[in-house]
Amino acid sequence: MTPLNIDNKLTLGIDVGGSLVKVVLEETDNSSDIIRHPLVTFVRNIASQNNGEIPSGWKCSVARIPEDASDTNSTILRALVLPTADIDLLINKVKHQSCATSTVIQIASTGGGALNYKEKLECGLCVRLLVAKELDAVAAGLSVDIGTTSEEQMLVCNIGTGVSLVSVDKQGKVERVSGSGIGGATFWGLTKRLTNFKSFDQAVIAAKKNGVLGKTDTLVEDIYGRETSKEIGLAPDLVAGFLGKLDASNLTDADISAALLRMFVSNIGQLAVFQARLLNVEAVWFTGGFVQSVENSKEDSENSAPAIVRQAITEAVSFWSANGIAARFPNNAALLGAIGAIHAASATDFDMPN
Repeated sequence: MTPLNIDNKLTLGIDVGGSLVKVVLEETDNSSDIIRHPLVTFVRNIASQNNGEIPSGWKCSVARIPEDASDTNSTILRALVLPTADIDLLINKVKHQSCATSTVIQIASTGGGALNYKEKLECGLCVRLLVAKELDAVAAGLSVDIGTTSEEQMLVCNIGTGVSLVSVDKQGKVERVSGSGIGGATFWGLTKRLTNFKSFDQAVIAAKKNGVLGKTDTLVEDIYGRETSKEIGLAPDLVAGFLGKLDASNLTDADISAALLRMFVSNIGQLAVFQARLLNVEAVWFTGGFVQSVENSKEDSENSAPAIVRQAITEAVSFWSANGIAARFPNNAALLGAIGAIHAASATDFDMPN
């Protein structure tokens, strides 16, 4: 593989996670140095939905950073998210672009899969991957997304396949301070096993719309009775044991999904609050694919899956902190790794081939 255009400006970032691949193309309205390459063309077209039918399970969007469309200096983000299992399908589709070329361009990458699939991606997509550390990429992406470099220490809770709690100090130093193996893959794996829902969004929306909290979980009142619960100072509807009534015969899929969502965000909220107290910070930034579906990234309807998840996390953080710590959410939570990879890799010195 002979690099012919290896010194191109980094405008394409790819975050290869255990469950999802996130691809972001950064452009400006007055860009005069558009790169002609099959991967760039494919992402541009499919993100703008100009590439025909989008494969099942793939999501795409177009957004701006900052969001003010009148800002001539704003960056256009064209994003594509697909299951990691579809990497071969992505490669095949890119190879069939009309601008197919042997020119190799460099792109920024991050995530565990950026190393696991490095050779396949480089050969299949005709690229060279510049791999940025995952946590550095998420932190850099958050800084770009919120449009500022914080003068205070920040705590970031990144929820993807698993969960990482990341501290970013005033100088921008990134450190993973905690985490959990109970992540987005846990929620979705249990949901697929215990219900008939076919998509994450479907399960979350049904949980909010039709799920009855308390039917699946063992509550304090199930143990002490409603009046005795009050006498001992515990709310009757407080969860004593998640999924304790999972064998009940009257449960619906929505009831189970609602219980799983509450169990998951309660665990995450508790971890985030305890870590925030250790670091003495007043807010936690929640990022990752679990927090936001990439399509409809600006969807604020209370009935959308991202809004439901954000509200559930906010309530969990509020509960565990007694309203003392705030839950915050960036605009492009699912894409921060791919966005940040571009900026983290751009700031790193790499040994270029001769």
